[in-house]
Amino acid sequence: MKIKKILLLFLSAVMVFSFCGCDVLDKFFDMSFGETEEPTEPIEPPEVLEPIDPNWPVSVFGTEIEKAPEKVAVFSPSLAEYIFDMGLNEKIVAVPDYCGFSGASSYPTVGSVRLPDMEAVKEAAPEYILAFAEFEESILIEFQQMNVTVITIKAPQNLEELKALYEEIALFFKGAIDGVSEGEAYVAKYDSALSSLAYSGEQKTAAFLFGVDYDTVLTGDTIINEFLSAAGIKNVAGSYTGYSFPEESWKEFDPEVIFLRPDLHLIDLETSDLYKKKSAVKGDKVYNVDIDAIAIGSMRSLEILKDVLATVYEDYTGGTPYEPAYPSLYKQ
Repeated sequence: MKIKKILLLFLSAVMVFSFCGCDVLDKFFDMSFGETEEPTEPIEPPEVLEPIDPNWPVSVFGTEIEKAPEKVAVFSPSLAEYIFDMGLNEKIVAVPDYCGFSGASSYPTVGSVRLPDMEAVKEAAPEYILAFAEFEESILIEFQQMNVTVITIKAPQNLEELKALYEEIALFFKGAIDGVSEGEAYVAKYDSALSSLAYSGEQKTAAFLFGVDYDTVLTGDTIINEFLSAAGIKNVAGSYTGYSFPEESWKEFDPEVIFLRPDLHLIDLETSDLYKKKSAVKGDKVYNVDIDAIAIGSMRSLEILKDVLATVYEDYTGGTPYEPAYPSLYKQ
């Protein structure tokens, strides 16, 4: 009896809901069983992009450098010295033979352009090789097989080219933005160092000799001549070219001071028919100086020039005068 009553009540309820429509049924079931949410796809996190470095790529030395060099080997001593002077040697992994500047001795050496040490290059594993001279084709192929980019750079022939090279070195190591500011700052520093050593008094004449012949004289077509002129020394052979003083004008060759390569001495001039009657030789005004180091044009070159100036001018106090290049015929 009770079961019949329950069935009658259930059927009555169904009839009521059917008259009320589907909305009421939906609400009834929603209240009874809760809402069911549509499944959603997981949200992908936004792609993280690496920040763009405005310094790279940069075009320098005729080469597109995609990113900051990490490992660089240098095959020209003067080029290595420029890089070290600028404080950009952090990425240098090897230097050439015959580097005479401070700090180079702690680095592995890789020989020279003419005779590279290939095993040393493999050990250093550079990304780039920088040099002032071209390698032989067979050597270039070996470097290519090592995945090394070789960049041949034109050696500077005058002060303006040297300053431009300093700026390009900065671009190579620091990139398009930082390289410009760093290069300009270093050139300004270099100009200041060069102008600070200049002698403002009456100029004296000097000659710089690589040997004891006509064609071993420092002439005016060299970068060293520009340094001397900027420093306040008149090169007696400054109006000539090709390291040669014309034989027909030899009577005019009479410098007040003569500077010799370190392996030459005063006695070499005293026993030479060309030089023994010259005023500087007779007066023992002959001195040894590292002419090749001056020719580099580095900060070390400017320091050497201070000693040259102190030797030529007694009232110049910026450097230390050299002693005469003894032995001499008169000092034995």
